[in-house]
Amino acid sequence: MMQKGIVLKINANQSYTTDAVSASILRVLAANATPPVPLQDFIVKQDGGCGSTIGPMISAKAGIKTIDIGAPSLSMHSIRETMGVVDCLYYKFLFHVFLTDYTKLSHNMLAE
Repeated sequence: MMQKGIVLKINANQSYTTDAVSASILRVLAANATPPVPLQDFIVKQDGGCGSTIGPMISAKAGIKTIDIGAPSLSMHSIRETMGVVDCLYYKFLFHVFLTDYTKLSHNMLAE
């Protein structure tokens, strides 16, 4: 839904890069953002087809933790994509907390 938060894309068949660890990191960062950033889960049923991203291939080759997120939109891949302005603001808050807190958060998660 537009203007309701950033979309966290999850697929059991690994069409997206999100896994349990990266999703939990994102959830903690979103909760710690000022103001907190709402997240929406987009989960494709295991027996349903979906598009994929290049993320799984890149993360497998690079060996880094990755996650698939997106902004809700209407008419994806059309001549006129429509998105909500508030969702761009949510990205700003999320990226700020990511750039300031991720190293500390990931270190604490690995230490425990």
